[in-house]
Amino acid sequence: MKKLALFVVTLALAGGTSILVAQDTMSQGTMGGAQPNKAEMAAKLEKISAALQLTPAQKQQIAPILKEEAPKIMAVKNNTSLGPLQKGMQLRQIGEATDAKMQPILSPEQYQKWQQMRTQEREQMMQKMENKQ
Repeated sequence: MKKLALFVVTLALAGGTSILVAQDTMSQGTMGGAQPNKAEMAAKLEKISAALQLTPAQKQQIAPILKEEAPKIMAVKNNTSLGPLQKGMQLRQIGEATDAKMQPILSPEQYQKWQQMRTQEREQMMQKMENKQ
């Protein structure tokens, strides 16, 4: 049964969640509270900026998108009334909405790299979930 639930969550997460908060929200990291820490958010934005080689204008456009997304992901993660499938589906919707906002800002090469980063992050999340069982 656990393997089936894990498979369902894997499918639901296929849409992904943001690199900005995915690692901390899924691993109960330092952002376990209701709101992400501003310093952590800034550090993650810098990490994304460096990885994607964002211009200052792109960075300025992306920051509010990621800032808006973080509490949504935290709310889903902390909602104990949702099952794994429901959480996965909601996280997927949040991730897809973020992608839709990010795509026009990023160049095709940057967007491809963004997708690769997200894929890697999903794989790490799945490994963590498997290790918990």
